[in-house]
Amino acid sequence: MKSHRTISQAIWQAINRAKDVLIFSHQKPDGDTLGANLALTRFLKNLNKNVTSFCIDPLPLGLQFLPDSHCLTQDHLVFTKKYDLIIALDSGSLDYAGVRYLLTALPINYTLINIDHHASNDHYGHINLVIHDASSTCEVIYRLLKDWQVTLDKEMATHLSTGIITDTGGFRNNATGHLSLSAAADLYRQGANLQQIMNQTLNNRELKHLKLWGRTLERLQHVDQYQLVYTFVTQQDFLECEISDGNIEGIANFLHILNEGKIILVLKEDADNMIKGSMRTTTDIDLAKIATLLGGGGHKKASGFSLPGKLVYDNNKLRVI
Repeated sequence: MKSHRTISQAIWQAINRAKDVLIFSHQKPDGDTLGANLALTRFLKNLNKNVTSFCIDPLPLGLQFLPDSHCLTQDHLVFTKKYDLIIALDSGSLDYAGVRYLLTALPINYTLINIDHHASNDHYGHINLVIHDASSTCEVIYRLLKDWQVTLDKEMATHLSTGIITDTGGFRNNATGHLSLSAAADLYRQGANLQQIMNQTLNNRELKHLKLWGRTLERLQHVDQYQLVYTFVTQQDFLECEISDGNIEGIANFLHILNEGKIILVLKEDADNMIKGSMRTTTDIDLAKIATLLGGGGHKKASGFSLPGKLVYDNNKLRVI
């Protein structure tokens, strides 16, 4: 297996050779995939590369404060152009990124670089840098830029801090480690306002979102046989709380405070007849293995999956139909 330093050098060489670069984030973007994208986009533009920054879905409202966010496009026509280099960020697979069918329209004479931190990543790139012990893809990008002795500006520090903060839940979940804390301290020195980022991302809740959380918390069930605590949220809940759609990662992360059960599971019913499951644990249980069996992936202590169906709750029993 190649060392991270060897892969870092290979990525640097690919960047130096490239003139036209496409960078893409995964669908339904979060702070990590967007922060990594915008930081790398800014760096490559400073190298006078022609850079296109893409995500199939628009920025969430809570992340529109990010510098350079106007650079991100959802225009599918970018896949009709020619690129020397394509960089995938925070995407365990091309399906997860939502771009597999779009990539088929491109000429194949490009180098695909896959940069991620998820243990379930399927290493689909020509060059793969997947660091499982990193808190976030932003931390991986931070390590790369440090390897290349890049001087970070305030905007890049803000981008990278956003990914580290959101993926560690404000340095409260198990993704937090000495390297992520060290990176955050350095990024703070480079001008990132960590408190402002936390207020924009983690501490930015509307009343209607808390009402949804209330319903979800009220439904908590403990299945002693499997040492499982679970809850769920339906499309009807979103409708009645006047929320178009919602991210349940915050709920799953919050339930870390429970001392019952070894696995936390939050099920969310999507509008497209899919059910998304988010799992968390503070034990040695490998959730990534469980999620992989269900067609998903993630980390040992934080993973997810999606299944077709709808949620039906009747007589204190939850069923998938």
